[in-house]
Order: sequence, then C-alpha cells, then structure tokens
Amino acid sequence: MVAACANSPSPATTPLDPSLSPPKDAQRTGAPSTTLSPGQGAADCGTFTLGQGETLPDGVARCFVDAASAGHRAWLQVSWPTVEGDPIHVTYLSGDDGHIEVVTDSRADGFGPKPVTTEDCQGPKPARQGIEFTTCVKK
Repeated sequence: MVAACANSPSPATTPLDPSLSPPKDAQRTGAPSTTLSPGQGAADCGTFTLGQGETLPDGVARCFVDAASAGHRAWLQVSWPTVEGDPIHVTYLSGDDGHIEVVTDSRADGFGPKPVTTEDCQGPKPARQGIEFTTCVKK
C-alpha cells in the first residue's frame, strides 16, 4: 500500500524527524508558493478514484508534496482498488507544521482486515498511486 511508509516505526521507538519539517520561516517569508495564492486556506489537490493499474494524473501528487514541503496546508484523497477490486480510501492532510496526517480506510476490503489507520508522516514524495513518506508513526 502506497499510503504506508516504507519504514513505519512504532511511536515509542522513533520520534518524527525535525529535519524533515519545512523551514521554520517557510510560512512567514512571503515567498511565492506554486500551489497557493495569497488568501487561500489550503491547497485542494483533488479527489481521485483509480481503477486497476491506473496511476494519478501528472502533477496531482506534486501539488500535495509541493504544498506540504513548503509548510502549507493541503488536502488530497485517493481511492484505489485491491486485487479483488475493493476500494481502499486514503486521505492526505498536511499541516503548516510539516506533519502530514494519512488516514487509510480499508473497511470496504472484503478479503483483508478492515481497519481505519491514522499515521503522522513526514518527508513526502510523489508515487504512482499516491504519496510515499520517509517517516511515519501510527497514531
């Protein structure tokens, strides 16, 4: 699953890495953002339902990663099918503190466990079906 980190440590063993946060003055510099205009509250990078073998349209993951990396709030929702065709819903929410909340809802998966998981992640990068992270901690 793309929403999960390549390395998902337990909260007790690994704190989130402060070096992966946006620069402390990112929201105060007035530097232009590629995803937000002045006065906008958050970048809405969209809602996408992918079919078997489909990937996100060009630029969608980059919209979220650019906003999150610059310390802006952003939102992206992606649904993609399991091998059997059941939908997995993943919502990405970035805060202006460099943390990203990833909520994965697999309750519609008829063949797997049906948890809703929430992770606090950092270090986003675009992936074929969503966003990958360097560090995630389950909440």
